Amino acid sequence: MRQSILPAAFGGENRHVVLFGRTGSGKTSIFEQLVGKDKIEAEVRVGGSKYNPVVGRCRLGHAGEVTVIDTAGLDDVNELGSEQAHHTRNIIRRADIALYVINIQEFDHSARAAYRRAHDWMERNMVPYLQVFNRCDEAYAGDIAKLKTEFPEAVFISTYTPGSVSLLRARLSQMVRALHEQEDPLVPEELIQKGDYVLLLVPDSGLIHEYAIIMELMRRGARCVIIHEDDLETTMREVPRIDLVVAYARSFGKVRDIVPEDIPLTSYSLLYALQSGVLGDFVEGARAIGNLTKDSRVLIAVGNKRSEVYMEIGRIKIPRALRRLVGEELQIDYFFGLDLPDDLNQYDLVIHDAGAAMSRRSVQARVAICKEAGVPVANYGTILAALSGILDRCKKVLLPEEEEE
Repeated sequence: MRQSILPAAFGGENRHVVLFGRTGSGKTSIFEQLVGKDKIEAEVRVGGSKYNPVVGRCRLGHAGEVTVIDTAGLDDVNELGSEQAHHTRNIIRRADIALYVINIQEFDHSARAAYRRAHDWMERNMVPYLQVFNRCDEAYAGDIAKLKTEFPEAVFISTYTPGSVSLLRARLSQMVRALHEQEDPLVPEELIQKGDYVLLLVPDSGLIHEYAIIMELMRRGARCVIIHEDDLETTMREVPRIDLVVAYARSFGKVRDIVPEDIPLTSYSLLYALQSGVLGDFVEGARAIGNLTKDSRVLIAVGNKRSEVYMEIGRIKIPRALRRLVGEELQIDYFFGLDLPDDLNQYDLVIHDAGAAMSRRSVQARVAICKEAGVPVANYGTILAALSGILDRCKKVLLPEEEEE
């Protein structure tokens, strides 16, 4: 399978800001002023050629650090072919914020039509974006005033004017803070109340992404009991009451028989999927296991090829269980990186990995691509819950309203 090679910056929990626009818009100059010297090239393999978006870090004051990605000019993409255009679109649709950069001197009928197409595409893909008119130092004041009336939300700057990009930084900071405020909690408000006891199972290697969930529970006044799964049975006898158990999905087969049905049970991966707004899609995708046959074809889309989870779960545990269920002839393919292959319609199920390590937008983009192709998509957590026979039990904990319907 073709491999997409991207740096960790493409898959972290920080916000992603992507610049795009026509060649000559000055977006690369904006990128360089935003990130300074803190940039790297990210090699993406497209067929036999290379495509190199540039990635950097940018501090936005109290809004924190964001990853900024500079893509090829839209004209360059058209010249380099539709496959590369596909990769560029996927980078944009994963963005938390897209910056559409326009050379104000060249905003003619053709440029307006290009902007309208980009606007409609971003609306369909629910990508928050900001329109940036660049090179305003070369434009007439009257023309700028007219465009400000026509596009009141746009930012007007010039990379040649000292301090001009500060206006863009300030707007980006506002947008990033708004995204933080709009984000759903990692643990649903109605699931845990102050004083509730929560058992959190962790591995021998300690905490990784689970730290964020634990800190959120503690801030809300929950009493967190952090234990190894081997101590679960003993701990359940010692704790006065248990209001929630959060386990690793890989342990569902063992944990389900220890935790009584009346105690809510979930996993870290399911909580991350819920926060990303795609848990319902993953649950429905996991049900597709029941339709698999020995002639089916499954794709496991892996964000990080070197992760311990992939080696244990994606490479061994899930394939072994699926083949035991439907037959050893079941074909399982792998695809690495944040992109997905173009020929998704040849698959009967896509299993998504690394939801906790990928940004919310990256996960949503993957799900949208699978839905467009008409292919069921699930994550490790929902697949393991289905294979352990507790998918409905886990769904009831996090999606109770859907259960009632």
